Amino acid sequence: MYALRVAPTAELSRPSDTRSKLLDAAIARMAASDGPAVNFDAIAADVGLTKGALYHHFGSVEGLVEAVYKEAVRRHAEQVLEATAEGTGAQRLRALVEVTARLYGSGTPFYRLLLRLHVEAGASRPHLAPIARRVQRRQREYMTALVVAGQEDGSIRADLDPAALGEMVNATLQGLLVQQLEPPRAQRRAALDFADLLEALI
Repeated sequence: MYALRVAPTAELSRPSDTRSKLLDAAIARMAASDGPAVNFDAIAADVGLTKGALYHHFGSVEGLVEAVYKEAVRRHAEQVLEATAEGTGAQRLRALVEVTARLYGSGTPFYRLLLRLHVEAGASRPHLAPIARRVQRRQREYMTALVVAGQEDGSIRADLDPAALGEMVNATLQGLLVQQLEPPRAQRRAALDFADLLEALI
C-alpha cells in the first residue's frame, strides 16, 4: 500500500508540504518495520532532508509517532466514511462492517502499523491513549448515528437501543482489527459471522 521510499520533489519550501512528505515517509518506514523503533535519519533521507527537519516539524521521536498515529487513523476513517456515505441507515451500517473488515483483513503493512499503534497506546506509549479514546468515542457516535438514521428511515428495528448497538458494532470491529493476528481464513470467517449476526439483529 505504501512504498518504502517517497519520491523527492523539486520544491519542499512550504512547511505544510514538507511536513506532509515527512509523514508519508514516516508511515512507510514504520509500516515496513517489525518493531517500535523509529529511524529519523532514514525517514528524513527518504525525502532528501536531514533529521533536523523532523525535529523542527514534530519536536521529538514521540511527537512524530503521535502525528503518524493521527494521520493513520485519518486515512482509515476517510475510506470508511466514503464507503458509508449513501444508502439507508441499515445499508450504511452493513457497508461500514464490510469495508472495515476488508481493510483490517487486507494484511497490508499500513494496517499492521495501525494495530501496533493501537496496542502501544495502551502499553508502551501511553501518550497515545487520549487519541485512541477520542477515536473510539467518535466511532461509537458515528455508528450510533447510523442506527438512528436506519430507525428513522425504517430499515432498522425501532425497538433497538441505538447506543447499545453502536457500542456492539464498534467493539466487534476493534476485535476484527486484532484478528489480523489470525490466519486470513479465520479473519474472513469472523467477519462473515458477525455480518450474519448483525443482519439477523437489525
